Amino acid sequence: MKIRNLVWLCLIALSLIGCKQNDWLDWKTQNEVWLANELPLLDTAVVTSPTGLKYRVIADPNPTEARPSKTSYVYCDYKLRLINGAQVDAGTGSVFSLSQTVSGFAEGLTKIHCHGDIMIYVPCNLGYGEEAVGTEGTTSYIPPYSTLIFEVHLSDLINY
Repeated sequence: MKIRNLVWLCLIALSLIGCKQNDWLDWKTQNEVWLANELPLLDTAVVTSPTGLKYRVIADPNPTEARPSKTSYVYCDYKLRLINGAQVDAGTGSVFSLSQTVSGFAEGLTKIHCHGDIMIYVPCNLGYGEEAVGTEGTTSYIPPYSTLIFEVHLSDLINY
């Protein structure tokens, strides 16, 4: 009798774990569909790089200025949103080492010169992948499989 109860308890626990995993798989699907079908309708000037990064240069007023490399330190203003419109982060005058950011953000910033503006649409494989960031239930939480939408003004950079 005790073994049967233990088996039922394990099955219930596994089904609850499976429900949570299915929630994230649904979010993954929503993000993939948004990138493939909805984004092109919302932003017709989006360019797709060979890695799958999507971006749109808003302004690149100084083409003689330097562009960041993936090892640059950058000074920028940014907003980070998810596909559902939730803003999860923002910064003014923020400093980043591009070698220590998600690869999609770093790649996107290499597309503009100093004092430029860009929208960067980072698919999950160039962002945090299947990892969540932050504490669930907070405004800064980034679920697994999230597309990251950055709006960035590149103020300055230091190349090493």
